[in-house]
Amino acid sequence: MLRKDVTDTQYRNLRKNLPYLAALLVFHPLLRRLYNSFTHGANLSNGEVRPTPEEADRRLNQRASFDFGYAVLYLLALHGVSAFKVFTILYLNYNLVTSLPRKYIPVAAWVFNVGILFANELGHGYRLREVASAVLGFFSGGVVNESNSSLIAWGGWLDSYGGLMSRWEVLFNITVLRLISFDLDYYWSLDRRDYSPVEVRPLLLTTYMCYAAALMAQRRNSLILRV
Repeated sequence: MLRKDVTDTQYRNLRKNLPYLAALLVFHPLLRRLYNSFTHGANLSNGEVRPTPEEADRRLNQRASFDFGYAVLYLLALHGVSAFKVFTILYLNYNLVTSLPRKYIPVAAWVFNVGILFANELGHGYRLREVASAVLGFFSGGVVNESNSSLIAWGGWLDSYGGLMSRWEVLFNITVLRLISFDLDYYWSLDRRDYSPVEVRPLLLTTYMCYAAALMAQRRNSLILRV
């Protein structure tokens, strides 16, 4: 009888979650079709082979709205409460590059995102218990009774809801690459006079967060499968 070598943690997690990955591959397209059947603008009108620009925009918005909701639920399942930390970083990056003058965007994109990598590592993923302890220590002059602090206890309770992968910061470098890519695409699009509004216009915040979050989940699965 063959014995299974499951000494490697990542391989063991992959084997354990294979049924969930298979269910994800099956139910995602099925849920999209179900969603499309309850919304308007998904089908081509008048038997056209190619959609009109207005129809293409409706289909794009429809796809983005589904992917956004699905990505939020997916990240909540993966990282639990820590998913909100991911969304905060995406929000800060988006607002940074879209509010700066064009000439500062490349430097700001690299400095911010590389700084985030170091901050994630030094902050150990910003455990809420540790954050609460640091905040209380700052305001109390470094004297904190953790055993009697309800704020620290509440932070520890939230940390316990870490999802399937509580250490979200370990693979966040893949998302950082995509964030820098978006920032530079946005930078180059500002210098183009003849462009497609669908391709290079500044994205709505919800569409951007949906794309970044969904790509983060997709790349994480790919990396696990390669390992």
